[in-house]
Amino acid sequence: MYILGIDGGGTKTKALLFHKAEGLVWETEAEAANPHSTSFTHSAKVISQIISEAYKHNHFLDNTEISLGLGIAGLGREADREKWLECFQKTSPHSFPINEIVVEHDGTIALYSETFGADGMVSICGTGAITLGMHQSKTARVGGWGHVIGGDPGSGFDLGSQALIAVFNELDGLGPKTALTDLILDGEEIDCIEELIPIIYQHFEKQRVAAFASYVFQAAEMKDEIAITIIQETAKQIANRGQVLFERLFQKTDKAVSFVLAGGIFQNDLIVEKVKAELAAIPSLNVLTSQNPPVIGSIALVLKQQGYLPEQIKRMLSDTGRRGAINEGL
Repeated sequence: MYILGIDGGGTKTKALLFHKAEGLVWETEAEAANPHSTSFTHSAKVISQIISEAYKHNHFLDNTEISLGLGIAGLGREADREKWLECFQKTSPHSFPINEIVVEHDGTIALYSETFGADGMVSICGTGAITLGMHQSKTARVGGWGHVIGGDPGSGFDLGSQALIAVFNELDGLGPKTALTDLILDGEEIDCIEELIPIIYQHFEKQRVAAFASYVFQAAEMKDEIAITIIQETAKQIANRGQVLFERLFQKTDKAVSFVLAGGIFQNDLIVEKVKAELAAIPSLNVLTSQNPPVIGSIALVLKQQGYLPEQIKRMLSDTGRRGAINEGL
């Protein structure tokens, strides 16, 4: 029996085809599938095209059944998931027999990529940011409302924005000198900070602002006080969101709870270290960085739906034989 797991992100979409006996047998990538940054119809078409590609590439017969596990950015609300399914039913290749469809927010699969279906929490900090928790069929979230509402603390956009504020404060005499200024001048190949204005505003993109987060990490390595403060305050906000969710969902449990740190921001060791330090007062909280691609969690979605336990799911996804094994950089 085949499971097609799909991670539909805001930048690109990744898919893996899993067979219970053969393991991970095929993978592909496609364009973004976040329905709010594209459209619901476009998002559904991207997924439909991947299904068609899976059948064609693997020479499936028309009666080959597959199950779909979908983690799609922007589908955090039940109403959005229902709307997306309606669009998918209109655009999907009806000649292909789909055994079952499990649709969740991409935060769920980021969590399950590490817990294999077990309860826990995840902080995803990439261009945007959201903290999600799941316990006994109850789901709660903090943040993830977009850069316009609150600036998405912990996100690349937020860090990049703070870097820009710091260099313009230095320019205006409102703030201290910072290594961020020279790093940005060199990195952007500009002669003065004012030249950032057309770069930022003429074709505004969140990803472009988020790219400035890398300068914060570089400046912190140079012991720049402004950059270190930005990282420390960001870590506090990420940790605070984790603590709020922990108290909301897990306060009455005495079992260890996994808190997964996922997304590009957590590739920086300093911010991971600071988040762990902020949460050290909660001994039952096991803070770990994501080691597996989120698309692994989309397969775990279906296996959990089929009644497999986390230990069984982990073993199934670990004993895959070829390049598909977890922790091998799919």
